[in-house]
Amino acid sequence: MISIAICEDEKIYRDKLKEFLEKFLEQKKYNVEEFENGESFLERFEKDESYRENLDIVLLDIQMDGINGMDVARKIREWNKKLQIIFITAVPDFLADGYEVKAFRYLLKPIGYEDFCKHFGKCLEEIDENKESSIVINDLNTGKTVVVPTESILFVETYGRNLLIHTEKNVYRVYESIGSMEEELDSEMFFRIHRGYIVNISRIESIKGRTAIVAGNEVMISRDKTKELKERVMDYIEKVMK
Repeated sequence: MISIAICEDEKIYRDKLKEFLEKFLEQKKYNVEEFENGESFLERFEKDESYRENLDIVLLDIQMDGINGMDVARKIREWNKKLQIIFITAVPDFLADGYEVKAFRYLLKPIGYEDFCKHFGKCLEEIDENKESSIVINDLNTGKTVVVPTESILFVETYGRNLLIHTEKNVYRVYESIGSMEEELDSEMFFRIHRGYIVNISRIESIKGRTAIVAGNEVMISRDKTKELKERVMDYIEKVMK
């Protein structure tokens, strides 16, 4: 079941998006809820943990009365780093701000079905890919075997003879070399930016000098990796925008 939210203050566009969803997802099971402003969406999103954790995609208008879509997206990222966000806007002025909240897809009004299919289809592909990818580890902190979805991994760092795997909710400690972990992770999504760190490129919020900000954490970048990291980040952005 695909869980979708439409947050748009113009009814004509809420109805159009529902029409597009019905047509595009005619062979799939899905649930869609609509919200006419950012406040009503955030009230539901922040208070209902089950809804928050299971929501897959939000179609989010940027220019709304009250709290705007960009501020809604910032609130979303405080709770959920993997939720797919597709912005809806009448003007392209806000496109550059999308990287801050990991939202690279935009539907420009008036919304056409072909453009909708392109961006929504890519979101579904990413959701499917993320659900399929995981690693199995033995967590030394608990002594348990844990299946860790790779999409949830923020970064990996060396810790003595062990590794710390930082995820959205937990930090796992494993007995493994960083070289071995580097081989195990998808090289398109993960990059070793320092002899002691591997980062999830999709979770990098910004790069400041020789420091990568990953979900609020400062991760050191080797001098000889800085240029390549910036190139990898740009390649990632271009890929998700296609």
